[in-house]
Amino acid sequence: MSLADRETITRQIRDATDIVDLVGSSVSLRRSGSAFKGLCPFHEEKTPSFIVNPARQIFKCFGCGVGGDVFKFVQLRENVDFLEARRMLAERAGIDLEAQPRSGVAGLAKTDLARACAWARQIFRKNYLGPSGQAARDYVANRGISAEMAEAFALGLAVDSYDSLIRQADLAKIDHKLLLAAGLVKESQRGGYYDTFRNRLMFPIVDAGGRVVGFGGRTLGEDPAKYLNTPATALFDKGTNLFGLDRARQAIGEAGRAIVVEGYTDCIMAHQHGFCETVATLGTAMTEAHARLLRRFTDRVILLFDSDEAGQRAADRALAVTVTVGLDVSLARVPEGKDPCDYLLSAGQAAFRGVLNQAVGALEFKWREVSRKYGVGATGPARRRAVEEYLQQLSAWLGQGAIDPIQTGLLINQLSQIISLPAEDLLQQVRRMSQRTRPLTGRSGTAGRPQAEAPPAGKGSNSQQEALRQIVEVLLNEPAYYAHVASWLKPEHVWDPALSAIVAEMVAILNSGQQLQVADLIGRFESPEFGGLITDLQDRGERRGQFATVIEGAIACLESFEQSRHAAVLAEDIRRSRQQAGDRQVPENEDERLRALTDAARQSHFSPVRARKRLLDLP
Repeated sequence: MSLADRETITRQIRDATDIVDLVGSSVSLRRSGSAFKGLCPFHEEKTPSFIVNPARQIFKCFGCGVGGDVFKFVQLRENVDFLEARRMLAERAGIDLEAQPRSGVAGLAKTDLARACAWARQIFRKNYLGPSGQAARDYVANRGISAEMAEAFALGLAVDSYDSLIRQADLAKIDHKLLLAAGLVKESQRGGYYDTFRNRLMFPIVDAGGRVVGFGGRTLGEDPAKYLNTPATALFDKGTNLFGLDRARQAIGEAGRAIVVEGYTDCIMAHQHGFCETVATLGTAMTEAHARLLRRFTDRVILLFDSDEAGQRAADRALAVTVTVGLDVSLARVPEGKDPCDYLLSAGQAAFRGVLNQAVGALEFKWREVSRKYGVGATGPARRRAVEEYLQQLSAWLGQGAIDPIQTGLLINQLSQIISLPAEDLLQQVRRMSQRTRPLTGRSGTAGRPQAEAPPAGKGSNSQQEALRQIVEVLLNEPAYYAHVASWLKPEHVWDPALSAIVAEMVAILNSGQQLQVADLIGRFESPEFGGLITDLQDRGERRGQFATVIEGAIACLESFEQSRHAAVLAEDIRRSRQQAGDRQVPENEDERLRALTDAARQSHFSPVRARKRLLDLP
């Protein structure tokens, strides 16, 4: 689908969603003049500073500065990206997202796969609660999982049959190809299909948006494959999903941390004992996608792994990916060689909390491992090798551009305390090592986000930039003034990259003949930070008022700047000609250029001091 079609659907979603209704579903709003006011859901406050403007279909908090349209509100409230917010609002409005990625099967979209998985969860749950589910219920009870937790996580049963789910699908008139695309059945070499999961306790995997995207199945028989996950589909990838996140996301925000374990039952048992901020990986090592997913909800993570060798290897891998995305990572080990589920059952909640409280920071954890390798009390050459190996890992992360300068400084200070070496020496050594591993092309990791930038040398003046900013502030309130400033408002004239991007979109809208609306403009940017910036600009313009006077003053300032720039160019041209001609010759056409410079000096708003200084400096 074309970009134009995608934007059309996005506008339909926005038009179908009233921002007062949307915000009012989670924030208590009271009318205040033509707007609505309430306590901001994004920071603690006692006096309402959160405003919803139904006319413009935007919101703005004058306490913490966030703002935007309906999409940005969902992004901030649900901690999701723009596409996921778009999907959620489309579902709320009953709009079919034709622009979403297809499953690879003709006519099937991700929403179809999600519906198929939700249907399968109902079937598995019915099997679990029925007569055939006694063995599964016994297994769950023996693991110490309560009936309440089994219901909360919708534990199910895939019966010991090759076609049970297929027969249920036939009764419900569900196409087998849909089940195949959702990973619920597989194709047989002899033709036809058979159930993916058989004789397994089923753990539904639900994403942060509440969609059932796949399943994990624990064998109840002698299958050597103890655990089996849904194969990769257009909807599911075990490297990007976390079990229990749908139930843990609110608790993660309240606790200010996430606990990451390895197993489904470990996660469920943690919730059963009150540690509801716990999630689990899906039988795979911690990935960068997992870490970035968690960072949407918290900056602090405790990785809880088994004490065995496999758990140690998993901890090392998890450490690398979580540190590089900027998470504050600590690691904890379950003692006595038990997994978290068994430890909670045997030692209880208090002991488990003690394990978490003893979690070691990621850098200290790594240093302990390296020190153990070379000897705890290593001195001389052994200690030097330990330090070098330790710094080599950190420098590799730096060389990949994975750690920004501020984070680097914090890490170096921590390292200095851990290994008792001066921070300056460590920083120099790490920088030398990182030069060997630095890639040819870096990565910013901040694409699409507003970023401040120092003004390029000789590109303009602060007064010019302020004039352009004030023009933007006026146009966001009264677009009709665009005809007066169209020749002056150019994205390439704006230093700040975020404001330049906003100007580019504004100009594109206005030049196309469309009506400039703040909510539409905000919707062209996926990052919520742009919502705050655009609403700031709109509010400043509205508060200042006097649009005609502001536009007149801004144009006068820009004209003055342009005249100054033109005069400076003329003066520089004369100076260079004199240098090239030498003292004994008068450069060709100098009289004409001097007259042009004099004419420029006579223009209103122009002071020829700088140009005169250039002439006095001629050799």
